[in-house]
Amino acid sequence: MTREQALKSLRATLDWLGDDVKTVKGAVDPVLEATAINKAFDDGPAFLMENVKGYPNARLIASLWGRRQRLCRLLGVDHMKDAKFRVLEGIKNPLPPVEVAAAPVQEVVIPRERLDPFAVLPMVQHTEIDGGRFFGSGVHCITGKWAGGGSQLSFYRMSFRGKDFASINMVPGGHGDQIAEHNYDQRIPCTVNVSPPPMVELMGMGFLNAAIFPTVDDELGCAGRMGGAPVEIVKAKTVDAYAVANAEYVIEGYIVPNQRVWETEEAERAASQGTAMFHPEWARYMGRAYRARRFEVTAITHRQDKPIYFVPHLGSIWQWVPFAAANYYELCERIAPGFVLDVTAPTAFMMWGGVVIQVKKRRRSDEGMQRNILAAVMGLARGMRMVVVVDEDVNIYEPEDVLWAMTTRVNPHTDIIQGSAGGKGHAYMPAERMSAAEQVSMFDGGLGIDATVPLAAKEHFTRARYPVDKIDFTRWFSEKEIREMKAMQSEYLRFMGDSGYA
Repeated sequence: MTREQALKSLRATLDWLGDDVKTVKGAVDPVLEATAINKAFDDGPAFLMENVKGYPNARLIASLWGRRQRLCRLLGVDHMKDAKFRVLEGIKNPLPPVEVAAAPVQEVVIPRERLDPFAVLPMVQHTEIDGGRFFGSGVHCITGKWAGGGSQLSFYRMSFRGKDFASINMVPGGHGDQIAEHNYDQRIPCTVNVSPPPMVELMGMGFLNAAIFPTVDDELGCAGRMGGAPVEIVKAKTVDAYAVANAEYVIEGYIVPNQRVWETEEAERAASQGTAMFHPEWARYMGRAYRARRFEVTAITHRQDKPIYFVPHLGSIWQWVPFAAANYYELCERIAPGFVLDVTAPTAFMMWGGVVIQVKKRRRSDEGMQRNILAAVMGLARGMRMVVVVDEDVNIYEPEDVLWAMTTRVNPHTDIIQGSAGGKGHAYMPAERMSAAEQVSMFDGGLGIDATVPLAAKEHFTRARYPVDKIDFTRWFSEKEIREMKAMQSEYLRFMGDSGYA
């Protein structure tokens, strides 16, 4: 099976991944147990849970995006540094979706009068102090005139407050939020696609900075290009919208921008924004409940044979890194073409939390451009906590190498830049949630660190390097012994051993 064939549906993808998917036969409770498996074995296999307690005709998929090597395989690249180019290719050369007349996801149709979302969808609970079981497992798809004639994909958290309505919490300033504000008095038709083909899911998880990519017209087309084949879509049954034909479940309905719904009963009783617990957020702190827009459900459709429900992992970052890298690589290319070699985000930096940028100073006129880039990224990215710029000899995929550069190359008086205080932040970041009662999230400014060597002083920073690439170690050890000794090393020290850096 080719990659393009495998990415037509999640089911085909799981077959293609083979041993990288572990099937769980024993009963798993969606309350705490599914997410505990997901967390405890992060950076391991994907988990297909076949026996879901209380849901005999459902399965769960967990940790599909929990390992960077698997993400690279899904994107069809050999290394994380190449992942951003798949995203940029999709944005700049979308492959439009194709409409089909019939779809697997519409084999079963549950109309509004028979709806009971909790009976159909095995919604999960992450921690013991969550405010309940919430829906955060589907890609919201807005198409047609509502999306400027194209398509918009996003993950939004939802909380079902009744059998046919839910809250929908949209990121302020994002594309979906803009659509809702521009159509404030309208009911916007929308489908929510659970476990669609992986590139649709990845595109929905991603984020594109509006200042860098102001008009991404066709996000379904971006997903198609990333996957190598057009995404198949089908007319929704009850709203004037399109669903992803090869998804596992679809929620059909309307976003109602001018109506608000409390996300939890506790928040409604307290009538207080940002105080009642929700579920873990991307910053790895507990999230809080707010009043959010209303989503009216008109139908749920799904596959007949044990549809697969996506278990969100709120601590994982790998699905975000290609988009962070694509955003800021593109920005840097516009500021100083060819100056920036690579961009990434370490696991600890989280979604929107920070980036590491690798540059190569080629001539005297390049000196100082790293400061321009620091200022630009910190100014454009809402709530950006940390931006670090390093030289070409630093491996930005090894956080300890970045820390080494910060330790040995940073002048604390001149190389640490503070961002402008009083800017806009994120409500999920506790330090920025200054006045939750008013839904105001202020930001005291991020930290920019110039960990590059001054070009004029480069000779003083010559990096010690052992000639390991010129030594034949098989003179003393067998190939098996070499592999075993390498396996004993930590990831960073293995990098140091392979590179020869002191």
